[in-house]
Amino acid sequence: MRPEPPAQPEPGSAPAIPPRQTTAYLKDLFSQVGFTIDARRGQNFLVDLNLIDVLVRSAAIAPDDVVLEVGTGTGALTERLAATAARVVTAEIDPRLAQLARDRLIDHDNVTVVEGDALAAKHRLAPALLGAVEAARAAAPAGRFLLVANLPYCVATPVISNLLALPRPFDAAVVTVQREMAERMTATAGSPSYNALSVWVGCQCRGEIVRILPPSVFWPRPKIDSAIVRLDLEPERRAAIADLARFHAFVRDVFCHRRKLLRGVLLRLAGGKGSAEARAHVEAAYAALGLGPEARAEEISPDRFVLLERAFLGPGSAT
Repeated sequence: MRPEPPAQPEPGSAPAIPPRQTTAYLKDLFSQVGFTIDARRGQNFLVDLNLIDVLVRSAAIAPDDVVLEVGTGTGALTERLAATAARVVTAEIDPRLAQLARDRLIDHDNVTVVEGDALAAKHRLAPALLGAVEAARAAAPAGRFLLVANLPYCVATPVISNLLALPRPFDAAVVTVQREMAERMTATAGSPSYNALSVWVGCQCRGEIVRILPPSVFWPRPKIDSAIVRLDLEPERRAAIADLARFHAFVRDVFCHRRKLLRGVLLRLAGGKGSAEARAHVEAAYAALGLGPEARAEEISPDRFVLLERAFLGPGSAT
């Protein structure tokens, strides 16, 4: 039965939902409604009294903006987003939490709660979520599209990667993620954290880590540090990518062998060392970028990766 939040809770009823969630409040609420944490879904709730507001302030939300949140939880962050944005679309995979959030957000008619997985597959966002986002953007066409969320660890990488693959990606994102992931998204070429995600994000966005978060600001506490990271889309750099899907696949393929010499990796992709045509193709790409014989993928900046992909695969669309 749907829990009702009376001002003076009676025995067995859900307590009134306060403006801020704390560990004590969540434990009490979940106890009364019979909710148990599902670790498989990355349910770590942000309980620091200030950090939810830091997320909102860092996003600099304007009244005509559309905001996407993935991982609604009890709706604590959603409530703050709704107070500023034109429209909020929020996705929650757990139907129990989705109902708690609906109860909390009942007076916010600018919020759409999408119950279900944000992902249809690893490399594809759920159609229901995309449809809700498109409807929200159509209702507020003058605003930016923002991602603001305490992202569940288990979906953080595919959510951000897939949003950046859309024809109309987010204009900016302010999210909490694993510290390791934040470092990868903002890493520069040659650093230990630099990988395929660094290139995919870095060739489209300017990124910065806003704050490192210890496990103590979440409940239940994760075993690792987290971070608030901000990404700002840079349309001119994104426009330099001839084919987004082709480029993304190329980067993933190359970084499967990130520490090997780039020449050998490209030769395999072109058809093998035994092919004279493949060798000529790789040499032409090397000459176009002025790469040395010892070049490795982890040493090439995101913008030069865009040039490498174009030189290697050509300027046309994906085949």
